[in-house]
Amino acid sequence: MPSDAIVELVTRGATVTSELAKDPSKDIDKVAEKLFPAGAVGGKKSKEATRALKGHDDYSERDLELAQRCGKFPHKPSDLFLKMYSDVLDTLERDPLIGVVSPPLLGASGVVPLSIVSTIPDIMRHYHELIVNCKHEVMLATNFWEDSYASSFVRDALLELSSRYQANPAKYENRKPVVKLIYDRGSPKQVFQNHLHIPPEEWEGLGLPKPDSIPGIDFETMNYHRPIAGTFHAKYMVVDRRVAVLNSNNIQDNVNVEMMIQLEGPIVESFYDMSLISWAKASTIPLPLISGPFAPEQDFKFGPENSTLHYITVPPSEGGVAGQWQAPDKLKNTPITAPGFASHYMHKPHAPVPMAMVNRHPHGTPGHEDIDVPQNAAWLAGFRLAKKSIFIQTPDFNAKPVVEACLEACRRGVECTLYIDLGYNDAAETLPFQGGTNSRVVMELYQKLNSEGKGGLLKWYWYTAKDRPTPVDAVKTERNCHIKFAMFDDQVAILGNGNQDTQSWFHSQEINVMVDSPQLCHEWLEAINRNQNTLVNGKVDEKDGLYRDKEGNVIQSAGGTDTGPKALFKGIKGTIDRVRGVGGTGGA
Repeated sequence: MPSDAIVELVTRGATVTSELAKDPSKDIDKVAEKLFPAGAVGGKKSKEATRALKGHDDYSERDLELAQRCGKFPHKPSDLFLKMYSDVLDTLERDPLIGVVSPPLLGASGVVPLSIVSTIPDIMRHYHELIVNCKHEVMLATNFWEDSYASSFVRDALLELSSRYQANPAKYENRKPVVKLIYDRGSPKQVFQNHLHIPPEEWEGLGLPKPDSIPGIDFETMNYHRPIAGTFHAKYMVVDRRVAVLNSNNIQDNVNVEMMIQLEGPIVESFYDMSLISWAKASTIPLPLISGPFAPEQDFKFGPENSTLHYITVPPSEGGVAGQWQAPDKLKNTPITAPGFASHYMHKPHAPVPMAMVNRHPHGTPGHEDIDVPQNAAWLAGFRLAKKSIFIQTPDFNAKPVVEACLEACRRGVECTLYIDLGYNDAAETLPFQGGTNSRVVMELYQKLNSEGKGGLLKWYWYTAKDRPTPVDAVKTERNCHIKFAMFDDQVAILGNGNQDTQSWFHSQEINVMVDSPQLCHEWLEAINRNQNTLVNGKVDEKDGLYRDKEGNVIQSAGGTDTGPKALFKGIKGTIDRVRGVGGTGGA
């Protein structure tokens, strides 16, 4: 259960945001370190944290009461959510900022008016609409930024926002909107300085507007990486301290189907604080709203009544967007036009629900020791505590802790349904200590479970696109899926940036939100299933983990279950391609 020190830490009130409001010119990382020093609670794994990661289910009513006290929830969360959140709180024993957010903002509440399940341009069009309609500020983060059709939505939005300000400064209280972009593209300079400001003369080379073309906004950009392996894998945007979007996609052109959710309510303040901590450095361009006071919305709007969704003109029951974008010829991210595909999911009206940030900080040192973080604690607790069902969609499923957790869940009688990509990042995953290819993992799982009479509890599906009758090897770059979603007992969902691979489990900075809502869980699963044929056409044979089409032909990935020197060579090349944001599966 949360120790007295953690309870005091989480409930005392002060946050990085509130401290910066007193003097926005300060270095953010120094403010954070002073307010929440690494040794504030203990500076090492506590007995509770170690026990949580190894597995326990003996939560008392007192444990749940303390967990509830450590979050600003709108009502008492479900027992499952509180138990998972209790394990997340235990990780703060190591470092109060292990979750890349001020502890008092770890547990919050919010609503989700919109989710998008589609190819990247549909998500980037929503980014465009939010940016051009902002009044004060935007904080945008992506792992990979590519001068591309996808990034043109952002570039055009910056140009439009600048023009709107120039046309009517009074609408913006005569203060230019501020836009900050942070991304990760490793540089040798980051051995000495992880955060690198990008000078204005380099913007055009990134596909961003030239400084003299956006005189109506104040723009700043940062390159952030923690060598060697501490990738900034985050993908989110916060607009006017009122709206946050969290998504699975990078800003680049590829064939992936992705997922985005829009969050409103107090949880946005958690995203705001996390964004500041991630930026880390002092700025000559302070955010206009940082000095507050901040008052979250109380009257939430859904569907057409929500002003951020006005551009989505097709009724929710029909799906799609009027004026469907048209990608230039020869681009990979062509739209899916199959019958029944509906990219935008307007959620039914709902009151704020319990939410929690379950992130992980970047860890650059190679190895598999850095497991005790909120993201991993939440995932492991979900696998351990689920009583009926677990649903996962992720590109890769091969990190050792999650594979073992899946085995144990099936052995307990819990049905585990996994939607995984055939051949995704096969080359990189064949490197030593990376967990192996998805094809290899599924075969090993069924071998173990079938030998114990539990194979029927694992439902493994290869992602099958809405416009395809069978799974397609990711190396063909036709249709892949990059969604990162987990659901436990149809009650608690975790979604955001984290994959179920070794990189996300042990190294990358990941931003995820944990949501306690059967309604949203049901609607998310509906949105996911209606935009792919995975459930209908993607299931592997439980006898051996192989996929066979209607004619009985086996469909495998090119990488398959390779091991040895040939696989090692492929792995090195695949890792280089992934870092560069190129290759068969479109980055991380």
